Amino acid sequence: MNRPVDRPGMDVEWRARAGELRTIPNLVSLSRLPLLLAIAFLLDSVWRYPLFALIILSDGLDGWLARRLDQKTELGAMLDPALDKLTALVLFVVLFPRTGLPVEYLALFFARDAFVVSLGPLVPLYGFDTSKVQARKLGKVVTNLQFWTMVAMLVPHVPATRALMWALGAASALAIADYVVFVSRELSDREWIHTRGAAVAAAVGVGLAFAAVVGLLLPEEFRTLLSWLAELL
Repeated sequence: MNRPVDRPGMDVEWRARAGELRTIPNLVSLSRLPLLLAIAFLLDSVWRYPLFALIILSDGLDGWLARRLDQKTELGAMLDPALDKLTALVLFVVLFPRTGLPVEYLALFFARDAFVVSLGPLVPLYGFDTSKVQARKLGKVVTNLQFWTMVAMLVPHVPATRALMWALGAASALAIADYVVFVSRELSDREWIHTRGAAVAAAVGVGLAFAAVVGLLLPEEFRTLLSWLAELL
């Protein structure tokens, strides 16, 4: 009869992680979960506004408390960005149907996140740290636009939501091009990859590909946008 292998090292690690859950910063991070549920049930109430404000407050407070109380943990470093993504996903799912916009707008909102997820296979193959990608400046611009888009959906204000979605799509295309160049340079020492020309080529290529995909998903609205841009120019 095979007996279970005693793995004291793993047991100690598990207990350490469980203990990290009880730190004040991580408890503040986890408070976002009941707040999200409350918003989902109170979408037609004015309470959705203070609840959303509390979510935003907790997002900044947990990091401040971790530094102030010297309670930075490995679990907290993983928990905070994971909850950020979960918050964006849940709020988008519950708020987007209220806008009446085509479901294809999902591509504009989640394009950057889908690309980052697609980099997952690079982790075991090359030991690539995808957190470096998410920390890029254009990536932060996308994250901020996602936040303001959710604010517009929370109100809800459909014209503002639509405009922010298109701005988000454009920022995502630029961010993805930046990611392509960054990842290529991290994985290769070839001289031409590190030139400005390579960066321009990546931006043009990703931009054209992104425009083609959006044009297929939202043909009428894409043509309207192009016409509006042509009038501005």
